Amino acid sequence: MRMSMIRPVCICLVAALAGGCLVSASSNEKRTGNYVADSTFSQIEPGKTSAGWVKATLGERDTKEKVADSNSEIWKYSYTEKKESSGAVFLLFGGSDRKEKTGHAFVEIKDGVVVNKWRG
Repeated sequence: MRMSMIRPVCICLVAALAGGCLVSASSNEKRTGNYVADSTFSQIEPGKTSAGWVKATLGERDTKEKVADSNSEIWKYSYTEKKESSGAVFLLFGGSDRKEKTGHAFVEIKDGVVVNKWRG
């Protein structure tokens, strides 16, 4: 009778282990630098928006360069976005993916007013 009990116990044990979490996944996203959201960038209107508003809203720029033969400056805001994801199926498959993207927002200022803006 003892041998007849082993088979059902083994079947229950295998079913309990197989019914557990055999698939796992994770994802991580991180942004560093001066990211300028599209909703904020769209509020900048050439000919109307002041340099003071840009600085107060976007924060300190990464670089500022004078434009030759002009009285204007180009303010550059840069960011890096890193995305990592991984997944696994227990004892069968495991994989991961890593992406890194760099973006820039440029604002040209002349006489204290925005004259142009673009992304790069």
